Amino acid sequence: MLEEFGKLMDYCSACPRLCQSACPVAMTGGNESHSPWGLMQTMNLVRKGVVEFDKKAAALSYQCLTCRACTTQCEHGNVIPPVLMEARKKAVELDLAPPEITGFLAKFHKYNNPFAKDLLYRLKQIVPSSCFEGDPSTIYYPSCTTIAKAPEVIRDTFDLFSKLKIEFVGVFPETIQCCGYPLLTAGMEDDFIDLAEINFHALKKYKTVVSGSPACVYTLQDIYPQYALGLNAKVLTINQFLEPYLHNINYTVRKNIRTKLMFHDPCYLSRYLKETELPRELIGQVSGVPPLEFYNHGEKGVCSGQGGCFSVVSKKISDAITHRHLEEVYDRGVQMVVTQCPSCVYKFKKNSKGLIIKDLVSYLNDCIEGSKD
Repeated sequence: MLEEFGKLMDYCSACPRLCQSACPVAMTGGNESHSPWGLMQTMNLVRKGVVEFDKKAAALSYQCLTCRACTTQCEHGNVIPPVLMEARKKAVELDLAPPEITGFLAKFHKYNNPFAKDLLYRLKQIVPSSCFEGDPSTIYYPSCTTIAKAPEVIRDTFDLFSKLKIEFVGVFPETIQCCGYPLLTAGMEDDFIDLAEINFHALKKYKTVVSGSPACVYTLQDIYPQYALGLNAKVLTINQFLEPYLHNINYTVRKNIRTKLMFHDPCYLSRYLKETELPRELIGQVSGVPPLEFYNHGEKGVCSGQGGCFSVVSKKISDAITHRHLEEVYDRGVQMVVTQCPSCVYKFKKNSKGLIIKDLVSYLNDCIEGSKD
């Protein structure tokens, strides 16, 4: 077990814990066994047969946000989440996963999404029926979390499309509205593959797939090909898709725009997709003022606390990570946080008081009044 990661884990075990200060879980919870170094120590001992892979060891594999903040601190650039993902797969296979994960998966299987709801029905209540008509070559893939927890982002996206005269984008019309990544992070690789195959056949007819969820973009663009399910379509973040239209400046901007805001870098946008400058450029493009920065930002930004099924198994520490991150916003007297991840939007809204939390697309839509034509 875990032999393919032997060299990586040996490096981690010999390291003087340089990554610990970057890990939100370790810094907030204070448990060294939950730090990247502690997790790799345990998994390495499991690999060598010194420690049994029991329920306790299996539970440790879920004490990670999969945010990759540790990688930015690592001298060797070690990527820790794949090791823990492999352990999670074994945990599910041996029926050793925490009960919270078992319940999470049971809920997922009911409707093929982590919210156990008919998301296509909900999506049809959010956008006009015309968005599902025709045979578009470009499709908007909203993500299960956006539909369930941040539906206003979908409305704002199509409102912004209308203002910018983008009239050729359809909405993904299939029953399954999840890319499957929650299954993979929970340890259900086989179920992930089954769902990904269904999505692959539904998505392969499109030329371009656009999503406002960085995790979905990463999954479709980077993970699907690992299972021989690479799409012919160009998969774009919503920022990449909007950039040429916003740079054309064929639109009017509202007066008295709120410009004092802080931009939170979502982990999957900044560290997985390496997109850090473009969001800031787009904010500056429409407002004329760049966002204020968190002390740790860009690829060193702090996770919101919602990633990698961590909030499922450790809700209290997950929320504490969020509160700790937002303290900087309160201390600086800022009232608006803009980000671009439905999970981050949901997490911040749920755990903040008196703050305006906006997805970047919603902020851009607020700023832009309409087309000049």
